[in-house]
Amino acid sequence: MSNALTIRAAFASKTILSGRSFGDGLLRSLEYLGFKARSHNVAAACDTVSRVLSEQQKYALYKEMFPEEWKRSSASLYRAGTYTRYSERVNEFFELVNKTCFPLLEYWYDDPEQGFEQFAIMPHNFDLCCEEIDFESMRVSYVAGLLFYFRDDEVLEFFEEKFGLLAKDLPEIARSPHPNVWNKKQNRTTGAYSRLLKLVDHSTGNPWLDFTQCQYPDLFDWDRKTIEMLTETYRAAGNEFKNLEVLDERLERDPQQFLSELVEFWNTGRRAPI
Repeated sequence: MSNALTIRAAFASKTILSGRSFGDGLLRSLEYLGFKARSHNVAAACDTVSRVLSEQQKYALYKEMFPEEWKRSSASLYRAGTYTRYSERVNEFFELVNKTCFPLLEYWYDDPEQGFEQFAIMPHNFDLCCEEIDFESMRVSYVAGLLFYFRDDEVLEFFEEKFGLLAKDLPEIARSPHPNVWNKKQNRTTGAYSRLLKLVDHSTGNPWLDFTQCQYPDLFDWDRKTIEMLTETYRAAGNEFKNLEVLDERLERDPQQFLSELVEFWNTGRRAPI
């Protein structure tokens, strides 16, 4: 027991800012008394020390990733924040990640008692398996990608109504894509088609685009490498939707040529002359 208390006191002393308020000092004392009251056996003491260690790791990550904000912060190290299992200072770190890196404090996390020992991210792609599909609200090039995944007449009817295209105006669609469709190395034209199909297929390699609500979410750890990876892939996800803007323009100019090329690419892995 004395070892556990010594560990707790050591960690607490490292996080105290010089010139802390009387209120923080009082809260620190109350937390210590609460720790002593709760830690009536080894298991309870270990659980409390584990919680303290977890919070210290978040403080260290805050200081490492946002050193200027940490220096300026007056948020309490002891008073509970919005997410009541964590101090105001840790909550401030959560908010900085949410504001400057990627969306965090939404979707899964609307409960103030929510834990953040690991965290999930929200999907940024259409969930074709569990969302109601409204073709009119989608980018038209994304709907073109659905030709290969909805093998009924619904998508073809959309293009017939919008552009007057009929199934007979397009090449027959193969049951499965050519393996070259998924290759990273593509030419200028097929690269855009490949990116479109990977987006619709949820196989981009980007966690924000590949995760769907129909599966249990991946959980991520609080470390700098993970946060930087998620920040980079979150920004890259936006570029995939910019690719759709370019494809929309091409499709609007010549719908039959665009769709014929896309089907040919699906069938053969290359762009055949039209």
